[in-house]
Amino acid sequence: TREEAMSVPAIARARNMICNSIATIPLITRDKATGTIIDQPIVIDDPDRRVPGAVSWVWACEDLLFTGFSYFQVMSLFADTFRVREMWRVAPNRVGVFLNSIGTQIEYYTVDGSRVPMSGVGSLVVFYGNDEGLLNRAGRTIRAGAELERAAAMYAREPVPSMVLKSNGTALPADRIAKLLDAWGAARRNRGTAFLNADVELTTVGFTPEQIGLNAAREIIATELARAVGIPAYFIDAPTGSSMTYANASTARQTLLDFSLLPLMNSIVSRLSMPDFTPSTQRVE
Repeated sequence: TREEAMSVPAIARARNMICNSIATIPLITRDKATGTIIDQPIVIDDPDRRVPGAVSWVWACEDLLFTGFSYFQVMSLFADTFRVREMWRVAPNRVGVFLNSIGTQIEYYTVDGSRVPMSGVGSLVVFYGNDEGLLNRAGRTIRAGAELERAAAMYAREPVPSMVLKSNGTALPADRIAKLLDAWGAARRNRGTAFLNADVELTTVGFTPEQIGLNAAREIIATELARAVGIPAYFIDAPTGSSMTYANASTARQTLLDFSLLPLMNSIVSRLSMPDFTPSTQRVE
């Protein structure tokens, strides 16, 4: 899920770097014949007038990156050209896609379970990505990263191997055991030295983070997630064989643009250049 993916710092940093960078780049409309920049409808700069335009495009980029699709619902059309005047983003998990009987063509969409028209006000504008999306093609790697984050949090709460307190005397009732464990945990957070009387024995089980290579595993997963997202590993501080220097910083930025940003940017401007937004003599860049 998106929530599980964003709980992994490597993915959160990659998402913010890619989507926020794209949203800061202005969209312009150009005449194909002359190359002149011309006035464009407000929907291109600001699809949803309730929020800043950059916010809409940040979330559109995230949807393309994570799921391979981004959806906007048409709210109004221009009366003279019937082109889109305003549209609101719809989260992919709210959209249902229904195919024909042989699964080769989309028959209709639903939003929150309600069928929407295939054209006009209320219909969906679909931005298509270049693949099935990060959540679909790298789900196991993302889940491994999330599990490692949970393991790190567990060791942060109890920074020693798992402990067993054994009573050497009579069996204690459940409420006494719970109070003993609470008191032990509170004491360990405030003091490193423990005292046990003759009735209680401490046994450690499990392994330390160093013994199971937790830090190394997190670094490996961060590098693998950078590969899955399509961003150079050093941009998300994942371990690499090379380091960023002043000499190669410009090349690195160009690499980020060519291989991480341009595919999503092309998905957006190609859709905005279609006839329901832009005349055939113009294109969006």
